[in-house]
Amino acid sequence: MSVLLADVLVVLAAVFGWRAVRHLARALREPGRSDSSIRLVRGIRALILAVSAVALALGIVYESRATVIIATVFLGEELYETGVILLALRHQRMEARREASRG
Repeated sequence: MSVLLADVLVVLAAVFGWRAVRHLARALREPGRSDSSIRLVRGIRALILAVSAVALALGIVYESRATVIIATVFLGEELYETGVILLALRHQRMEARREASRG
């Protein structure tokens, strides 16, 4: 069971790693677009998910409770931080749209 879970986590890490590369490449290739900052944060978030999934998989395979706990805490803390940044960026975009529609 634990080996299957580790395999699923490695596949998820690959998917999120690919997603991170796509978002980061597009954000850095087209920095002038209005959604480039949100894409950058989404890319960073996907990269964090990939790294955490690999760390969790390693913790499961090597039966290291400390690694699993550290990976879980790291994942939660980083997702919270990037979530707050995304909320701030979305709020800023909504305010800009409101001002553009007024004037």
